[in-house]
Amino acid sequence: MVYTCPRDKGCVINKVTRNRCQYCRLQKCFEVGMSKESVRNDRNKKKKDVAKQEPSETLVMPAEMEVLIEKVHKAHQETFPSLYQLGKYTMNSSADHRVQLDLGLWDKFSELATKCIIKIVEFAKRLPGFVNLSIADQITLLKAACLDILILRICSRYTPEQDTMTFSDGLTLNRTQMHNAGFGPLTDLVFAFANQLLPLSVDDTEAGLLAAICLISGDRQDLEEPEKVERLQEPLLEAMKVYVRRRRPDKPHMFPKLLMKITDLRGISAKGMERVITLKMEIPGSMPPLIQEMLENSYGSEAGGTTSGSSSPGTPEATPPTAGTPEPAHDAPHGKGLTLTQKTSSKISQTPPVAGN
Repeated sequence: MVYTCPRDKGCVINKVTRNRCQYCRLQKCFEVGMSKESVRNDRNKKKKDVAKQEPSETLVMPAEMEVLIEKVHKAHQETFPSLYQLGKYTMNSSADHRVQLDLGLWDKFSELATKCIIKIVEFAKRLPGFVNLSIADQITLLKAACLDILILRICSRYTPEQDTMTFSDGLTLNRTQMHNAGFGPLTDLVFAFANQLLPLSVDDTEAGLLAAICLISGDRQDLEEPEKVERLQEPLLEAMKVYVRRRRPDKPHMFPKLLMKITDLRGISAKGMERVITLKMEIPGSMPPLIQEMLENSYGSEAGGTTSGSSSPGTPEATPPTAGTPEPAHDAPHGKGLTLTQKTSSKISQTPPVAGN
């Protein structure tokens, strides 16, 4: 680079004026003994510094970690079909504007939500080590994280061009329909979260790992063995860190950004649990048993905070259930008294995982 002086090559150079004329500043440097070679070396140094900043080594992924990632990826895919696998369809609404509740949409949504909860249970049972936890801890974790994972999953099927979300059977609803189906005041929070996920370009493996980390979290209230849960979560965190950094070697901050989404999910879920309670007053008849069991009953132990000790463990809602997981999808919505803790007490320990579609 060649510098020129805009004046007469006699500028006064001091601490105040040194940046006003690069030519005269350089000449003064030469006068006090700096060699011209030093300028060239300094440029080379900058090039070397830039080179050092570039990722120079590939993160090594142990075989055991690759196996874990593959198992989580498979568990996610087999219980949650991707958007491109679905044949989209829509429903006619009774209103084209926001209303308190559209009963036709609510009936369909509650049916699909029940099936989605069952798929989340299947996903959990496929995760390495989950079924080795006590039955009580399995249920505590499922109930605490169920809404987190439901929101994460539906937001991963967001289509920004149409501002729609697609459920696992292909039902596609716009923002107004989602509101009227039962989301109510939660709607805009969920859509905002979906928009925040878009620039992160989360793939199926990352979505599965995020869901697994949400689920297997040792800070949930009333766990019998929180340390065991934490030990189970550690390899998931490490696997996600390595996978994310290998996938995006030029974005070292992506891993913590993705983990922060779990905090965001918990905040939305806390409001979602409140929504389940108010929704009971809007719908005719009773809340589908599985939705009530999995979502409403976790309100007391999780809505007050996201870390251990953040709410009182003495509330009835915080008492851990003693057994079980949901019945198959066709049984779940029917019959009074169908709960995780009563009618299906042996399902987690006795029923093998069933592939999703």
